[in-house]
Amino acid sequence: MFQTMKLELKAKLLRTFPKARLIQSGRLFTRQLSFLIDSSLISLFSDLDRQYGIASHLALVPIGGYGRMEISPYSDIDLLYLHDDQLNEQTLKEVISQINNYLYNNGRDVGHTCRTISESFNYIDNIQSYHAILDSRFLIGSLELFTKYKINFLDQLPVTAVTKFNDWKINFLEERIINSYDPLLLSEPNIKSDPLGLRDVQFMYWIEKTSERHTNHGNGIFDFFLKGDTLPILNAYDFLLLTRSAVHILSGRKNDRLDLNFQAEVAEFLGFGAKNNLTSIEKLMSAFYKAQKDIYFYLGMYLDSRKIANNLQFNNPFSNPDTLYEDVITFFLDAQSQNTEPSRILLNELRISSNFIGDDFKNNGLVIESFLKLLKNKKRIGHLLTLMHECNILGKLLPEFGACTNFPLFSYHHQYTVDEHTLLIIRELDVLISGEWDDPQIQSVFEQCENIEILILAILIHDAGKVKEGDHSQYGAELALIIAERLGLSESDTELLRFLVAEHVIMSELSSKRDIHDPNLLSAFAKLFTNQNTLRLLYILTIIDTKSVGKGILTNWKKEILYFLYSSTLKILERETSPMDSLERIEQTLENYLLEKEGIDQVASKAVVKFALEVKPESYLNYNTPRRIFQHFINILEWKNESKEIRFISEAEPAFVTISIFSKANRQLLLFVCGTISSMGLNLVGMRLFRSKNGDLILQAQITDQFGSGDIRADQLVEIETKILDCIEGRLNIEEVATSTNIWSKLVTIPDGMVDELVKFSNDLSDSYTILEVRAPDSIGLVYRILRSLLEFDLDVIFVRISTSTDFAYDSFYIQTNDGQKITESELIFSIKEKISEVTQMKENHGTFEISF
Repeated sequence: MFQTMKLELKAKLLRTFPKARLIQSGRLFTRQLSFLIDSSLISLFSDLDRQYGIASHLALVPIGGYGRMEISPYSDIDLLYLHDDQLNEQTLKEVISQINNYLYNNGRDVGHTCRTISESFNYIDNIQSYHAILDSRFLIGSLELFTKYKINFLDQLPVTAVTKFNDWKINFLEERIINSYDPLLLSEPNIKSDPLGLRDVQFMYWIEKTSERHTNHGNGIFDFFLKGDTLPILNAYDFLLLTRSAVHILSGRKNDRLDLNFQAEVAEFLGFGAKNNLTSIEKLMSAFYKAQKDIYFYLGMYLDSRKIANNLQFNNPFSNPDTLYEDVITFFLDAQSQNTEPSRILLNELRISSNFIGDDFKNNGLVIESFLKLLKNKKRIGHLLTLMHECNILGKLLPEFGACTNFPLFSYHHQYTVDEHTLLIIRELDVLISGEWDDPQIQSVFEQCENIEILILAILIHDAGKVKEGDHSQYGAELALIIAERLGLSESDTELLRFLVAEHVIMSELSSKRDIHDPNLLSAFAKLFTNQNTLRLLYILTIIDTKSVGKGILTNWKKEILYFLYSSTLKILERETSPMDSLERIEQTLENYLLEKEGIDQVASKAVVKFALEVKPESYLNYNTPRRIFQHFINILEWKNESKEIRFISEAEPAFVTISIFSKANRQLLLFVCGTISSMGLNLVGMRLFRSKNGDLILQAQITDQFGSGDIRADQLVEIETKILDCIEGRLNIEEVATSTNIWSKLVTIPDGMVDELVKFSNDLSDSYTILEVRAPDSIGLVYRILRSLLEFDLDVIFVRISTSTDFAYDSFYIQTNDGQKITESELIFSIKEKISEVTQMKENHGTFEISF
């Protein structure tokens, strides 16, 4: 009979394993496995009782995970044989042997203990044994004996032992999670024992189970999380249980490590997609990391709530939607200036409030100003940016970085996700800022660095390009230019940011793959730098980036060769009396990229460089990365061969879509693009116009949907291209297109005097352009009307920057005369001002008119 039962249990378990993918609940699945084992043990115990008469003297008590009914497919089955000391010792041994052997024969590992009630007190000095008995539940045998066990032992646990173990757990969680310096989201996490795994939730559960507030809940861990914002942690714990079960099933053994070898199979098993599709793994790990972050926030709130006397409620500073943006950024600035640690309860409130922060947050002037101030204060920057990220605030401010959230790196030497790795780098920078780096040589170099805030921005986006295929450094550099423009950085800071992102891997690659003692290599490398500070910043970035990849990656040998490359290059720069000018340096960078990254020959490389140098204005070289310049060169060749009016391409960015249009000379192209975008209810947030040597146009524009996000559908992009082509070929009247929209949208009427209307001409902000700034109530076709007016004055518009907030527009236009000069004639300036006032419907004698030279 036992043989039949053995086969039945093993078969039942194996038949049940595939159900995990259908049930999609770790709690329900592990409970069902527990029921199957319960049923077999109850049947076996009953047979043994008939043979030995044990039921009145012995109780079979599941403990540990089995006691909680959370038995994973290949987890140990932990049993307490609770007896009253009345059974014959040989009988007791025989019963235990038959039950244990039965489970062993089914491929199950068993952990068992045999005790009386009085003996149980002797085994609570070990924390693992202590935790196991907390999850005791009655299965079969003497219920009377188990009731006495509960009353005389479980309910009488020594207060000193309970307090000692609970204090240890609280301190452990504080140090392991809240005060952790290292990233918590790992690329190959142990689902049970790594930070934010199952065990950390169980620690909270065991604390609650032994607290004075404990009431007689059921055995499940979920029963102890029924107050407050608990749904996220319930779902998170359930998902981790399910993932652990999947790993067990696919491994065919007890295994809690979600390593790279199993992630593809686990992803397919849990329904995230085919295992040969990389996005399936990305979806799995993103869901896993989200679950861990939900555990992180609940755990933080839980620990904070234990410190608050009488559970006093915090006043929520993020409850006013009218001041939310200001309140959010001020919260972190105050924490920095006052050197205080934000409450985890408030951080969770902020995380909830982040759902109501719109896409205009990233363009808010006060937010940008405060964010840059936080970076320049050089105090706990890494820690505060980490908190901002955990609350989903940093990604709202820098969506280019937000796109990296929970993004896994499929590499055995990368231990962390892109976002966790990035924030660890900035925390390493905190150590340098405080002067506490363990290598005085590196510390000495850092102390000579300037523009640390630009270095921080570069760190934040240095790996942001990894969310796309291809050269992540080049794509990251393109994002750097977008961010610099949005943050209002100067031209020099913009170029520094672009350079650090574009070249952030070059020192590591040269030092590990090339002969860094080669004078020609050192000379060529030195030509990349305009000054010594840029070299120092790149060296520091390389050091802390390498260290933050994982433990033990920045070896002494690696530090030595990086320092040799740095110091040797520095000597060349110190000897150089006439450093390479900016244009020559960009030319060198472009050529190196084409030869090394794109793999084209010398002749083709020269042709691309020649094309780029001939595009006007020269800002084309600063605005576009080598990757995009090469892309433009190829597209123009293909467009010429097609003999079409235009070539239209688009590329999705985290916060918008970039469209590039290649066209023959056409002064109205700006109007066609602007009018088309407006008519479709989309937002134009930036536009630049360049000209090749033969007069062909390269127009680059950034667009968002009506809500300010980059979710532009494919059919909308096709419609944009079609409408622009119809305008060029005369099938559409741009005036009619620009002043209508197919999207219902009612603009809010702004009371008189609320918007300080402005028309401002500045000739002192740029060496090449007059910058026209217009602030006025927003209206359909506003940018189109301003552009049309400027073209009527025979002016060239090179760049347009559009910003709209609360339905008033604040737009900037970089303009020149048709011979490439700034606008300096007073009569012309006043005429433009009058026309702008007319088309923006500014009221007479309202607003401000400024000129600066």
